[in-house]
Amino acid sequence: MLSPIQIQKQTHFFKVLDFDRSGTIEREDFEAIGENLCIVRDFDIDTEEYNTVMNMTETIWNSLLPFIDGDHGTLEQWLNFMSSLLDPKNEETYKKYVLNFTSTIFKLFDLNDDGYISQNEYIDLFIGMRIEVRFAPKAFKSLDDNKDGKISHNEMIRSVDQFMRSSKPDALGNWLFGGWDREE
Repeated sequence: MLSPIQIQKQTHFFKVLDFDRSGTIEREDFEAIGENLCIVRDFDIDTEEYNTVMNMTETIWNSLLPFIDGDHGTLEQWLNFMSSLLDPKNEETYKKYVLNFTSTIFKLFDLNDDGYISQNEYIDLFIGMRIEVRFAPKAFKSLDDNKDGKISHNEMIRSVDQFMRSSKPDALGNWLFGGWDREE
């Protein structure tokens, strides 16, 4: 069972994924996110880089299909998926999800392949996913645990875990996708 704060954060994340703002998530949303990320990263269509990004967003969509009735996922289905994922009985599945999710974020946004996400790379994530960019500096600062000006893979794992699991409104990982607490 998700806490009220977890529901609020997951509703925000669902809205981020609902790229066309239709009230459901579908394959086209993930294609649009992929295309937008390619534009932000200046990847030409039909290049290896473009195809890699599009394959990653397709993989994310395909991983959700078992939890969706039909080809459109509703907020209720998303919350049920997250509730199931966060159930303590599914600890191993959860750990794999977090590791895969974190690895995907790194592959998409570590532009210079140095093993870290810089603030500029993180801002690109916000632009590519159409998250209010004004929240990016606060989010970045919150996720940069050791304050070295970059987000490591371990810092991202901690942040994703806090975003998913924490019911504390002041958990720093809550800022992973921007102003989650400002939803209407």
